Amino acid sequence: MNTGIGYKVRGILNGAIPTASALLVCFLFATAGRSQTVTAKLDRDKIVLGEQVTLELKLEGLNGARFFLKDWFALPDTANHIQVIRRDTTDTIEVNGLTSYQQHITVTSFDSGRWAITLSKLAIQDKATGKQTTVKTDSVFIQVLPVDVSALRDYHDVKDIIDVPVKSNYTLLIAGIASAIAAAGLIVLLLKRRKKPAIIQQTNGVFINPIDEALQNLQALASEGLTQKGQLKLFYTRLDSICRTYFYRRMQIQSMQSTSDELIIKLAVYLQDRGVKTTFYQLLRLVDAVKFAKYLPAEGQHAQALQHATTSLQHIEKQLQIANGHVN
Repeated sequence: MNTGIGYKVRGILNGAIPTASALLVCFLFATAGRSQTVTAKLDRDKIVLGEQVTLELKLEGLNGARFFLKDWFALPDTANHIQVIRRDTTDTIEVNGLTSYQQHITVTSFDSGRWAITLSKLAIQDKATGKQTTVKTDSVFIQVLPVDVSALRDYHDVKDIIDVPVKSNYTLLIAGIASAIAAAGLIVLLLKRRKKPAIIQQTNGVFINPIDEALQNLQALASEGLTQKGQLKLFYTRLDSICRTYFYRRMQIQSMQSTSDELIIKLAVYLQDRGVKTTFYQLLRLVDAVKFAKYLPAEGQHAQALQHATTSLQHIEKQLQIANGHVN
């Protein structure tokens, strides 16, 4: 003997219940089985050096009556060759008791290669029991392509070192030994003298420290209005020159002739802070991309480049003063 419930279920299969009722039952089953979904995707997976790409993070279908979002995804400002340029606010949309969250993050990279963007886990908490559930997404990957500068007439690629056969020349040998002795004597003399901050004299007769001069020139550059499309190369060339001039006058290193990689090596002792080193290296790569590869940065990057240059020089100056015993 069939119960009423059994009759209704069999009736659905046999078409005994009207179509509208069948659709309602299907909807209830579908709604009961629905769960939140989490996605992370890029608007494109290939960029050139310094180009920006948007990462979209989504949490959809969260039952606001039962759960609340405890922790949103976290992405470091700099990690695995990826740098965050801008973070938009997290948007919230509620439809039929289900809440969705969405955030856009603009990222870039100045290192060629295939890099993974890994996010921390998202946490959801049950309002009744307090139980937390973590949700994670798979890493997303971005391919960063080197900029093709082969067609630029002013670009000179770095060549490998060529071995040159050396003929014995006693005159050069004697001169070399004499130069080495003189250099050793000069080093001893310099070590005996107390190190003082380098001072330069301006054309108006006012003495000024190299760091003060550099910071003043960066402030002046910010007000010169060189961030228009046709003047960007001049803007970034001036920015690069200000930084390299400071290194030359403050530390007497051949900064003007050095490549970005060589300059980072020469400054390594003052850039032991990983964050500062990464920021400054990325600034140098951005400058190279504009000067040699005709790359056009986004409008917001110009002010950011000036800020990164300022904070990097201030950090290096502080390390120099510590090394020279002028800061406790």
